[in-house]
This record gives sequence, structure tokens and C-alpha cells, in this order.
Amino acid sequence: MTSDMTNHMTNGGSQITFDQPLVSHVLRVAVALFIGAVATAASTLLPMLLLDRGSGCRSTTVFRGTDGWFVARDEVFGLRWVNLQHMSLQLLSPVEVGALPPWAEPPTGPHRTHELLRVATLATGWPQPAYRFRWVIEGHRQNFPMPAELDDQDTSIIYAVEDVFRGTRGGGPTEQGVLWPGALVNLAAFVGAAYAFLVAYALVVSRGRRFNMR
Repeated sequence: MTSDMTNHMTNGGSQITFDQPLVSHVLRVAVALFIGAVATAASTLLPMLLLDRGSGCRSTTVFRGTDGWFVARDEVFGLRWVNLQHMSLQLLSPVEVGALPPWAEPPTGPHRTHELLRVATLATGWPQPAYRFRWVIEGHRQNFPMPAELDDQDTSIIYAVEDVFRGTRGGGPTEQGVLWPGALVNLAAFVGAAYAFLVAYALVVSRGRRFNMR
């Protein structure tokens, strides 16, 4: 039995030929895509479900245009938290200082300086962030997210997940959406891994059958 064997099917006198290796390849691709999609969804949801505590926020500052921002960041497996607080003073000349992930960049300014503007983002997904939740809050009408100047503990990332699921901290995120670059990278990684496993499994099974036929 050779690898280029074909299957023949007759339907109403016409003959349909299927190339067995091609059919096997298509089936493996379909299965790998399904596994990759499920794994991508799981790697986006599970970090929030399994979260215990954060690792502790680290504080920095960034400047975008004439606006300055206090920044608090926390990160654990599959989750990234970036909390921005607008500074009360504005610069005379626009500058770009400090690095932020693209999904955590603040809205373009200038912004009013007399309001306590906070822009906090929770990104979830592994190995790359694939989905984000964002809170944009002005003033003192709610305590979450807390001002970045005070956000130096390991609890904000926990409170953010609680607010995503139950809305008990700040009434839920004001924005959310898929981070397509990260989601596609994760999907490609999981599909590739699944396909490689299926190919390796098929080779092992094929060699086992040949060995048994001897």
C-alpha cells in the first residue's frame, strides 16, 4: 500500500477520486484550527479565573504631548494591568517620553487638568495579550480604579478581574475589545503546535502499523 494511494467512489456512473494524503492533511489542518481556537479562548479566560494575587504595582511616569501621566503597572501570568492618572499640570511643549504597550496608551489630549482623570487597562491572554478591558473615569465619583499615585499594592489587578465579572468595584469596564495582533499570534502558535502534534502522532501510528505487518 503506497502513500499516493487514492480512494475511488462511484456515484451515478461518475468516478470521484480522493487523494488520501491530501484528505489527511486537510483533516489535520481543520482539527488543528479547532484546537487552536479553543486553546486561544482558554488562554484568554483562564488567567482571570485562576488569578490569586498580583505581584505588586511598579510606578513610573510617561508624557504624551503636553499631558503627563502617573503610571502603575502589575503583571502576573496571562494578565497585565496598566493604571494611568493624569497629572494636574500640563507641559508648555509637547513631548513623547516613556514607553507603554499599544493597548494601554491614553486617549489623545490635551485633557482638562482640574479633573481626576484615570485610564486603567486590564489585558488578558497568553502568550500575548488578546483581549482588553478599560476603565475611563473622571473625578471622584468612584474609587476604582484608584489613582495611580496610590496604586502600589498587589490588589488592583484582582479588583479589576472582579469588576469584569461582577461589576462590584467600579460598575464594570467602560470599554472592551479584542487585541487582534496578540489574538492572531496566540492562535497561530496554538494551531502550529496542534498541527505538529497531529503530524507526529500520525507518523507514530503509521510506523506502528508497518511494524505489526512484518
